[in-house]
Amino acid sequence: MNKSPLIVLLIIILSFINTSAFSNNFEKTDRIVKNYPRSLTNPNQLVKLINRDFELPEDKARAIYTWIAANIVYDIKALKARPKIIHYLYCSDEEKIYRERKIMEDLAIQTLRDKKATCQGYSALYKHICDLVSLECVIISGYSKTKKSEIGNMPLKINHAWNAVKIYGMWKLIDVSWGAGYLTEDQTKFIRSFKDIFFSTTPAIFNLNHYPEDPVWLFSDISKESFTNLPLYYPDFHNNDIEVVKPEKGIIRVSKEEVIGFTLKYANNKPVMIKFDNEKFAREVYPEITDQYCNYEIAYKKNSNTYLTVYINHKPFVTYKILK
Repeated sequence: MNKSPLIVLLIIILSFINTSAFSNNFEKTDRIVKNYPRSLTNPNQLVKLINRDFELPEDKARAIYTWIAANIVYDIKALKARPKIIHYLYCSDEEKIYRERKIMEDLAIQTLRDKKATCQGYSALYKHICDLVSLECVIISGYSKTKKSEIGNMPLKINHAWNAVKIYGMWKLIDVSWGAGYLTEDQTKFIRSFKDIFFSTTPAIFNLNHYPEDPVWLFSDISKESFTNLPLYYPDFHNNDIEVVKPEKGIIRVSKEEVIGFTLKYANNKPVMIKFDNEKFAREVYPEITDQYCNYEIAYKKNSNTYLTVYINHKPFVTYKILK
């Protein structure tokens, strides 16, 4: 039986609403949530506020993200401590699932009370609040790329956790711990800096720094080998319209004296600086411009150089590993 024109039109409209929902810039949502008290210690207190102020699932998902990112700080002491091993007994698969869920709920509540956590606490709290406002959410374990030494080297063990939340039948990738800020390279200080980009991030961007243990949560066809060989992209890369055209891979092979070339798109009129790891200060470089493409050439002379970092607007943008 053919659908009537009215039904077809309704389906098109609903489809447009669903696919365009996340084009919302969430300014109003963020403004409301940032007025919530930081002193909340019971998950139901936060749930009550969210259910009072928001109806749409994307607004609820965003509200949870924004409150956690704005109020929970990264626990550096816990990061450096020996991992806590939790032992538990179970007699059936059902009891195993129950005990594991209880462990994560306890971690979520502890995170809310202490106002600090590592990525496991952030992701546990995000999922717990999602559960309470009836949003389907999962915790994803996997690998993150945050250090120069990880260019070309996959971490030996799982080192990160994040979330996916289902909105209008589609999974959206969330990393609320990265949305809260970032650690300095020596991991001695947490810099609070709200990042919008790690809410409902497109897989192509998310997978530049995240690789799940279970590939089902990739939502792209990037292989583990390709992920391993990517450059190190910094937080400001994700908040920037500038694109890296080449090199695409994180390892640049050079001879003793060679010119290293790289190309950026949409970098016109932006100060671009570079720094080899054995140099004290970054120095500005100037491109040859063809349309929207900026082509740079850098003389490579010293054998001791191991990494090359590109800076945009005086902030680290991307790092490459140099191999001779």
